Amino acid sequence: MRILIAVVLLGFGISLAAQDSLQFSLDDVLELAKRNHPIVKQAGLQDQFAEAEIRTAKGYMDPKLESSFNRKEYKGTEYYSKFYNSLKIPVWFPIDPKIEAYRNSGEHLSEENYVSSSNDYWQFTAGVSLPIGKGLFIDERRALIKQANIYSDIAEAEKIKLTNKALFTIVKAYWEWYFAFKQYELMQQSMNIADEIFKRVKLDYEYGEAAVVDTVQAKITFQNRRADFINSQVQLNSAKLALSIHLWSNEGLPLEIPEGASPSAASSQWIVPADSTLGKIVTWAADNHPEVTKVTAKKAQYEVEQQWNRESLKPQIDLSYSFIDAPISYSGFEPIDIGENYKIGMDFSFPLLLRKERGKLQKTKLYVESLEFDYMQTQQQVGAEIRSVFVELIASEQLTSQYLDLSRNYQRLLEAEIFNVENGESDLFKLNIQQDKFIEAQIKYLKVQTTFEKLKAELPYVAGLPYLSYMEMYE
Repeated sequence: MRILIAVVLLGFGISLAAQDSLQFSLDDVLELAKRNHPIVKQAGLQDQFAEAEIRTAKGYMDPKLESSFNRKEYKGTEYYSKFYNSLKIPVWFPIDPKIEAYRNSGEHLSEENYVSSSNDYWQFTAGVSLPIGKGLFIDERRALIKQANIYSDIAEAEKIKLTNKALFTIVKAYWEWYFAFKQYELMQQSMNIADEIFKRVKLDYEYGEAAVVDTVQAKITFQNRRADFINSQVQLNSAKLALSIHLWSNEGLPLEIPEGASPSAASSQWIVPADSTLGKIVTWAADNHPEVTKVTAKKAQYEVEQQWNRESLKPQIDLSYSFIDAPISYSGFEPIDIGENYKIGMDFSFPLLLRKERGKLQKTKLYVESLEFDYMQTQQQVGAEIRSVFVELIASEQLTSQYLDLSRNYQRLLEAEIFNVENGESDLFKLNIQQDKFIEAQIKYLKVQTTFEKLKAELPYVAGLPYLSYMEMYE
């Protein structure tokens, strides 16, 4: 049995060591995903959505050119010919400049539209309109622009949310592959050792050094190990495929994990924060978590709408004043004389019951109040999730250390049992029991190790840190 002992010691002596292969680290996977993953690229579109929203709102401030032409001629008589042009230039302040140009002629033109033939029937006006009631402090166009600017915060929060979700999914898939790969290695080593033991026991039986029951026991062990190996191979292939769906080339083509590639436990992405750091994470997330940001931004949008609805309770009073043929005239530029050649006007409207306006104001007040409650609840929920994951993380770190020690101790027991078999103080039955316990301890260690690594990434995920990076808190 001395050759048998040597084989067993060699096989289990390397069970905790990595074999030579192409290392495919988590850092490599994440860097590739940040550049090429479709969901990450989709998240990047949120910035463009925000730009489009702002551009649409700013369209209400675009200068507007209007023109109209009407002419009537009947039985050889030109009743009228009216050509009207205007340029409106909205500005942020509630004063709207306006330039108008008329060319009116005809025998039956109304006196209101009459223009002297001395200037070839042309007349120019330049003036402004000013709301002194509704719309003085805020109007619909200014409200829309403010809300569009606030929407950029919602878009940024949604971008972070989508990106983080994709990256965290990749992290979990990577560590599932890591677990499946290490389990596959362990099962392969166990099967090879069981096979070698079976061959050596048969050889010993032929020389009369082992009983037939020993060969049966060795064969059963080999068959069990081989079944476990096949199952681990299936799990490894599934885990590789689950991770491969997140791998994309620069050209947008799907990639696969290359044959012979192996995962690496080394990663510089995350650490286990100290207890003192937990408070900083919770404080940061209370103001900057994507869900908190979205609620805050929506509340700000409704507050702008509330301001406009409150403004709508005022009467509509619009004043307008325009110079006629000054400072622009048919012959060029003319000096301004406020007391001569002008148009002045006032428009007034006011709904007597204000039911529509008061209803809108009441609704926005309720929305703001509802979002205030939502804000408080979201902050509380985010803080609770961070603390919960942190507690799991610390416990998982301790469990990982415990199961690693446990696995090493079972390896020592296995080596001791091998020594006993060598000296005739034990048998294959007891050796298989120790071997099973060692494999079970190794599997438990791998499970808690992968859980621990996932939790290290889950903490920045539940905190809403962009790209799951703690550096965001210190910028």
